[in-house]
Amino acid sequence: MRRLELFALVLAFLLTLSACGGTEEPDAMRDPPPQDGGEDVTLYDCGGLEVALPNEYLDQLRVDTDFPDAQESWKPLISVYEKASYEAAMEDFGGGGGFLFGFLEMDQAAFEQHIRSEASGLEVFATDGEHYYAYTHPTDVQFYRPGLGGSALMDHPDWKIWEELCEIGPAVQEDFLSRNSLSAYNGSQLFEQPFTYVGEHVYLKYYSAPIYDGEEQTFDILVLSQPASQGQGGIWAVERWLTEYGYVSLYFPDTGIPAAEYYSNLQSTCDAGERPELLTPVGAAQAFVKDYFGQDASPEDFEECDEAATTYIEANLRFRELVTDLMAGRDVDDMELLKYVGLVSEENLGILGRSAYASEWWPALRDALEAAAIGDGQQTRDRNMLAFFLTMQNNRMDHKEDLASILQTQAQADPGAFTAALAEFSEEDQTYILESTGMESTSVGIPAR
Repeated sequence: MRRLELFALVLAFLLTLSACGGTEEPDAMRDPPPQDGGEDVTLYDCGGLEVALPNEYLDQLRVDTDFPDAQESWKPLISVYEKASYEAAMEDFGGGGGFLFGFLEMDQAAFEQHIRSEASGLEVFATDGEHYYAYTHPTDVQFYRPGLGGSALMDHPDWKIWEELCEIGPAVQEDFLSRNSLSAYNGSQLFEQPFTYVGEHVYLKYYSAPIYDGEEQTFDILVLSQPASQGQGGIWAVERWLTEYGYVSLYFPDTGIPAAEYYSNLQSTCDAGERPELLTPVGAAQAFVKDYFGQDASPEDFEECDEAATTYIEANLRFRELVTDLMAGRDVDDMELLKYVGLVSEENLGILGRSAYASEWWPALRDALEAAAIGDGQQTRDRNMLAFFLTMQNNRMDHKEDLASILQTQAQADPGAFTAALAEFSEEDQTYILESTGMESTSVGIPAR
């Protein structure tokens, strides 16, 4: 049975629960406890944790801290609304307006399912070592006034107030982290790193669709590891998979318990002589396909990747990790970044798991490439940048323009190294590069070919 869609539905319901705080009418709302935080804030007790909201905005806010239908594994702590939008939407539609932000607590099993689903409107940002804490926010504008819609809402005199209220969430989040002595945690960390478990990894191509005349056979690449015991006798499991275009999906068993506990129990089952199919990568892959995709697969549907394909896959996974490090403001080694930039292919830009137009990851990568363009080993730097330029040739024009500018800088800095690097490519590629970048031989000192 494929459970990801089910989890997505549950997640949507819980976010709705977090954003709605029940179905009571506005006039039945309980007043928040009047706790003076001594810092021009009011403190709200949220299951033993404190949330501080600035007093200057309290009259304009509705605050919910009571969620009687929430499960212990996935528990909203607080939901904050613009009161006027909430009450107007409740009056007109029975709810669905004014949500600004909230906090939510989840245990390890729920956290794993959240990471697996890549749900929007929720970012894990803290942990106490046992639970994870997420900042929840709407994915659309929740400002509402009766009879208005579209751009007319921004002309309403309360729109400026709405914009002010939208800005308090991040500050409250920062205070929540420090006030409750929580540790900052990047909730996407597991998704961003190349592997979930240490040890040996096996890559299997899974051919899921039949071949039709004139079509290439499509496949996913399953990444398997041994999550419980390493070596002989250790069970194998799929930890993630990649489409043929490189997009990554993470997998944790949806069992209601943490994956580490589940796999430990499963290892004991195998040690007792049961589930022997899990002792081989292909057997574990068959079990995964049956459980997750609901398909019966035969051993012939799987093909182990050769060394070249394995190297390519791992290079793309590492490229993805480097780019997400850049997006998070973490330092990366110049030469390592350029190495993997030179290896990535156009098809596998999907490895980033971002938008097709690279609006999220491109600025960080571009700035890092500009900083890494000049230095020791200039010919190697040039060759990798030239390879990446060719990779991006069918992408958006502004990306090509940015890369062309970097190549021009490299050619001017060391024409000899640039010429030597350019010579490593085919005559066709050399012509394309020089024409597409607008580099005339006389302007950058490149000897005529």
